[in-house]
Amino acid sequence: MNKKDLIRRVFQDIVGSREVDEVAIRQLFSAQYLQKVDGKTLDLAAFIAHMHAQKQHIAAAQTEFLALAEEGNVVFSNHIVRAKKNDGSEIAVQVLAQFEFDADGKIALCDELTRLLHGSDEDADIGSRH
Repeated sequence: MNKKDLIRRVFQDIVGSREVDEVAIRQLFSAQYLQKVDGKTLDLAAFIAHMHAQKQHIAAAQTEFLALAEEGNVVFSNHIVRAKKNDGSEIAVQVLAQFEFDADGKIALCDELTRLLHGSDEDADIGSRH
């Protein structure tokens, strides 16, 4: 599986899933994983907590990749995540993300900026809530 396919898998199987599969997360992400998002830094444990927090509010999510480029150990993505919340409302978030992979082919770093395109102000932190 190439790195772009791995990123697609993360958004389908991890972000798009109704459940948090910590085993799958640990298979795809480095134990030293760091996520820098909108001025906050999450380690792997905080990222897993972030996934749990999102699942408490999100009933379904789909990702549309606008651009996905791979060079060496880096994948850059410009994508939109559209989600339906448990209360029936909908949100859309645009994400610009740079993913870096370690020597084992696991995601070691995600440096991203998020922008709420549609939704309430309370969802502005959906990219880093944990």
